[in-house]
Amino acid sequence: MDGLPLDALVSRMLSRSPFDYRVAADDSEREIAYRLRAEAVLDRGWCTPADLPDGLERDGYDDRAIQVIGWDGQVPMSTGRVVLPPGLPTEEACGIVVEPRGEVVDVGRMCVARGYQSLEHAAFIGLMCRLYQAMRENGFRVACGMMSAQARSLVGLLGLRLEILGPPRAHWNEPRAPVRFSLMSAAKLLAGEQDQPAAPPAARTSEVFAPPKPKELDSA
Repeated sequence: MDGLPLDALVSRMLSRSPFDYRVAADDSEREIAYRLRAEAVLDRGWCTPADLPDGLERDGYDDRAIQVIGWDGQVPMSTGRVVLPPGLPTEEACGIVVEPRGEVVDVGRMCVARGYQSLEHAAFIGLMCRLYQAMRENGFRVACGMMSAQARSLVGLLGLRLEILGPPRAHWNEPRAPVRFSLMSAAKLLAGEQDQPAAPPAARTSEVFAPPKPKELDSA
């Protein structure tokens, strides 16, 4: 996973974004992230208000996750998280260890608020850039996640190098494969021995990175 850091490119993209992306600084801001996630699953009809009585969507991984929130002035409009090791959602969902052991983070729970769907591509790219920075700030160079073919294509827009760690499996309502990606620039998609087909054109981010159904979170 050799390559050059994307720091300069990411910083430039964030400087041009109309939104401000920040790491949640305290419990009150982390709650904002959980509420954004809850609104996303409710909007998509994946649960009812009774499923989320406190209006929050969260799981046990959030206790050791970095939450990033995108802001439009004083309005929160997107969120995503970086789960720190050990014991990552992708590892536990697939029964694998992502190498180098203990030096990998898990990226997920990315969503854009309903009122910003018309700007979702710009909003999502900025969010992904700030998540990248959060990983780098904490000394990590490698991340993993469960991604559909469309998601792999979208992540590749930043020039991130992807390695498919196993065959796709039913996860978050569609086939998704466990992937590892270096935070170093490279355009090549590594299929390893999986002989995976090339990723199709990128889909809308609301279709690709929408949060999972609440009842599936325990295994996500």
